[in-house]
Amino acid sequence: MLGLIILIPGVITSCIKERGEKAPATEEFKEREKFIIALIPEKNVFEQRKRYKYVTDYLSQELNLDVRAEVLSSYAEICDAFLERRVDAGFFGSFSYVLTQAKTQIEPIARPVWPDGSSNYSGYIFVRKDSGIKTVKDMKGKRLALVHKATTAGYIFQLAYLKKHGVKNMEEYFSKIYYAGSHDASAWAVYIGEADVGGGKNHIFNTLARENPDFKEQMVILAESPEVPENGLAVRQDLDPALKNRLKDLLLNLDKTEEGRLVLQQFGAIKFIETTDEDYASLYQMVKEVGIDLKTFPYKD
Repeated sequence: MLGLIILIPGVITSCIKERGEKAPATEEFKEREKFIIALIPEKNVFEQRKRYKYVTDYLSQELNLDVRAEVLSSYAEICDAFLERRVDAGFFGSFSYVLTQAKTQIEPIARPVWPDGSSNYSGYIFVRKDSGIKTVKDMKGKRLALVHKATTAGYIFQLAYLKKHGVKNMEEYFSKIYYAGSHDASAWAVYIGEADVGGGKNHIFNTLARENPDFKEQMVILAESPEVPENGLAVRQDLDPALKNRLKDLLLNLDKTEEGRLVLQQFGAIKFIETTDEDYASLYQMVKEVGIDLKTFPYKD
């Protein structure tokens, strides 16, 4: 799968008709050769590429366009990719979305609903059961594994939680803070003993626990954040409206056809639902409580 910077230009409006029937394209759409969708490095890159390829192949077929997905090198890069107009759309984590929204206007259009019915996620703080760590006080002087500063579940929540429990300077409170780059890497770092305390996304942690019995046995969750929207697709706000609407309609109606349901099954979801900026209210509140200025936040650090 090539360049996946999911800046998906609008969901297909009349895609759920006879198979193979396509809605008319605008002149801008006709002139396009490819559509680039960006992905943040949430988990194993090879698994991630495989899952999203089912979606991009379907979009390519229905849009009669070369839709490509690209896993970026870091959470920070998706913001830069939009600022530099290297991508058309992107599947954003919640904080990378509000961060990019503050720096260049983008529009969220849809997000997946998983088989358990959830369309949101939360952040965890976790440790090994044999660590002896049960409270924030016990964490002082320990090693902390996070994901990236541009993540809700792997940085913002932990920052807010620790601040609420009296930690004024996280860097001084811990002996070392390690940014693992992905949610699964943060969890594994704690499990294998490279870190004492970790933070990451609930769905990723829960999957690791389900697939690895010893991980489940040895790890314990100490805290959980309020829910925020699941990784959703947002597009450049200046994207051709017809293309954006076609893309949105296509995703929102994916569960209405046999072919679409197969794509969803391979992707690991049951449907997509409409998403707006208002859905991120709980995160905007968390950011406010921590005192972060989204326009000046050093997301590349």
